[in-house]
Amino acid sequence: MDASITFVDCRTYVRFDFRGRFALQPLLELMREIRTSCIEHGHRRVLVDVRESQGTLGTFDRYEHAREMAKPGNLGVRTAIVARPDQIFPDRFWETVTRNRGHQTCVVTALNDALAWLATDEP
Repeated sequence: MDASITFVDCRTYVRFDFRGRFALQPLLELMREIRTSCIEHGHRRVLVDVRESQGTLGTFDRYEHAREMAKPGNLGVRTAIVARPDQIFPDRFWETVTRNRGHQTCVVTALNDALAWLATDEP
């Protein structure tokens, strides 16, 4: 994978910092690593920081990623994504697609907002 992933177990959640291409294939690889970690270690709350990534992700690629993200192996895991404003569509398309498929997700631009959301059980 053309990326760097840092993994930190923060006790109540696990954090993944992603640096690399903000593109479908690297993000699918990241998702697979997260899924594997959650299964192996029993993590139920995940924070993913993609602010240090570069590139753009179009609507179709966001849809494909969201579909993969919401597959059964990820359901039941609460996932907060921290992204730059230019990485988030105004209509929160990716978040909507994952939530419509039963995955608890939240996309924000501030780390504190992600941590606050992870600490609750609110949708």
